[in-house]
Amino acid sequence: MTTCQATYQFLQQLRGRAVTTPPADADAAQLAQLGLVSFVTADQYRQMQADVSALGARQNDLAQEAQRTAQLAAEDQREEQRTHSILFHFESQEHRAADVRTEAATRQQLDAANADLARRRQEFNDLLQRRSLFDGLTACGDRYAALTGTGQVATRDLAVRLYRVADTDFAAYWADQQKVAGAFDALAAGAASYAQGLGTALPQLDRSYLWAASLDLTHRQPDASTGGPKFLNTYRAVANLTSNDENRLLAAEVLFAIDAPIEGQLPALKEVVQQVRKLGVPSESALGVASVLLLGRRADGSIAYDPLRQFLTATRSYEAAALLAVDNVPIDGLSAKLLGARSLFASWGYQASEDVELASAFLATSDLPIDGVQTKLAIVARGLNTYLEYPLVAAAILASVASLEANETLNLLEQAYQVIGRRAMPMTQSELICLAVRMVYGIRDELLRQLDTTARMVPTAPAGGPRFYPRVVFVPVFVHAAYYSTFSGVGGAHPAHAHGMAGGGFGG
Repeated sequence: MTTCQATYQFLQQLRGRAVTTPPADADAAQLAQLGLVSFVTADQYRQMQADVSALGARQNDLAQEAQRTAQLAAEDQREEQRTHSILFHFESQEHRAADVRTEAATRQQLDAANADLARRRQEFNDLLQRRSLFDGLTACGDRYAALTGTGQVATRDLAVRLYRVADTDFAAYWADQQKVAGAFDALAAGAASYAQGLGTALPQLDRSYLWAASLDLTHRQPDASTGGPKFLNTYRAVANLTSNDENRLLAAEVLFAIDAPIEGQLPALKEVVQQVRKLGVPSESALGVASVLLLGRRADGSIAYDPLRQFLTATRSYEAAALLAVDNVPIDGLSAKLLGARSLFASWGYQASEDVELASAFLATSDLPIDGVQTKLAIVARGLNTYLEYPLVAAAILASVASLEANETLNLLEQAYQVIGRRAMPMTQSELICLAVRMVYGIRDELLRQLDTTARMVPTAPAGGPRFYPRVVFVPVFVHAAYYSTFSGVGGAHPAHAHGMAGGGFGG
């Protein structure tokens, strides 16, 4: 098929109702097969024009038919009431038989009228659809063409991505887009299965918490009938190690990613909990931090206690310190990136908070240089501000996806938002957008890098050898406007969120 650039030009011409370069027959057939463009011949166009011109008369006929049917229904109701009245039983047998025959005949007429009315309404609705298509048709060579609803969306999405796919074969581009859409659909469907089971087993937990966990679980184990019991077993096994549900969920998600029964992990987990408490992490946060460290064990089995100790002096956020501690790069360089990100946010007017610390830590552990991500981060944060009062952490997560530029990131996030919204409603906008952030980050390794091999933003090469194999990602799920933090060393009120793991976030 032709290139994305040529296809986009044609779709834009259709949108503007002024086609100057009709596509080749093969390309037109492909666009029609994909459901993006509807083509009609000149004869079909003239027939549609005649049908549409008769729409007013059809509407009047339909109104008259509906009125006649309503009269028959009223007559049928009167006949039924009369034959079921007490007085009916005092009439003669012959009179009663005549009344029954009259009622049956009226009912038969009503049934026929209802069937005819339904047929006429369907024909009228079909004609309305034909009118909608007709109104969008424009001359295209020796025939006429119009964008479908899918074509309208495809044109918008292609405009966002054209900077890198202009010379790509459109059929190949479209196939990649369908893979991403399919991944979103599968992820949302799997999460729905998980959320239903978890909601029944853990009714005391906030629904948005369970959906957030379900997205991660689906990414790791698509079969909820297998993964659900495993997660619940893990959650219950760690429940007595902390007093709050947020850290129980975080720990259960982290430990779920370890391919080993929870019973075998508990002794090591309890030991790590004790050690991080000795380093100054309070009981309310110790389980979540310990789980991250346990997942982030080096190949030799050692735990990142020393990096955690150092980062606990660099940040007052326990979760940010854990995130930094398991990133196996030189600490000096990581600390410098942390300070750079924190300084950037301060220059934007952000005050010290848990969100600033988490966002700074996330950017520090990404492969992108801080000075190379500022513009993208600002654009994404502004876009998220439509949905979130506190967009910083979510923006940092999305900005770290090096294979996507800002507008493309927001476009993909909108797609994810629509997909998860169809499954998870009713939820607030802020809850849904946070779930969408998890979805976008969760499929990045499998599809998004494949989708974009020419992105302008190139990550820097990691220094210091291989990293710990988890890449930990805290994705907020907003439930209330704010809360007084009890799970962080940062005092004061902070944006309300539950911390969990983003599906796919453990990839490189």
